[in-house]
Amino acid sequence: MRIIGGRFRGRRLSVPKGTTTRPMTDRVREALFNLLGPDACAGAGVLDLFCGSGALGLEALSRGAHACTFVDAARSAVAAVARNCERLGLEDCVRIKRRDALRPGAWLVPPAGRGYTLIFVDPPYKITGEEEGRRRLARTARRLRELACVAPGALAMLRAEAGTDTGLPWEGFRLDEARTYGRTTLYLMVKHAPAKAGG
Repeated sequence: MRIIGGRFRGRRLSVPKGTTTRPMTDRVREALFNLLGPDACAGAGVLDLFCGSGALGLEALSRGAHACTFVDAARSAVAAVARNCERLGLEDCVRIKRRDALRPGAWLVPPAGRGYTLIFVDPPYKITGEEEGRRRLARTARRLRELACVAPGALAMLRAEAGTDTGLPWEGFRLDEARTYGRTTLYLMVKHAPAKAGG
């Protein structure tokens, strides 16, 4: 696996040991970042949930994001992300959390009060394929809003198996686009701006 664009283009990435992660192929990752466009990454605060190797967050950093929080419950994934960040010299602009993304807490609040502007949600297909998993993902999105973690106009990407009823969009988001590549569908959502008082 490698970074496909930006200042770290071509750099190889470590991947977690074992079979619990399902890395996004280079082709699908390239398609995703083409959909997002360059403005989505420039100066972005990124949240990479179920991050695996960290390829999505690292791709965004390579393309101009200013910071990224990586979250995964697997020890092997967290170790792989740490190795990749160290090799790329990104330790000063990342936070790596070994946590369950389906149980978000105050630990997710970004530093300096800057809300996330780009969110990657790439859970195992089993989570989006089950009703309880979909409910928990929606609760995670709601909790992020309650913690004021998400900036108005932020982009969120959910990856799911093609043909899955994902229950999107999440409360507070609108579904902007869905693209299918083989067995994978990428859903892009935009966070609503808060309603103006008296509007």
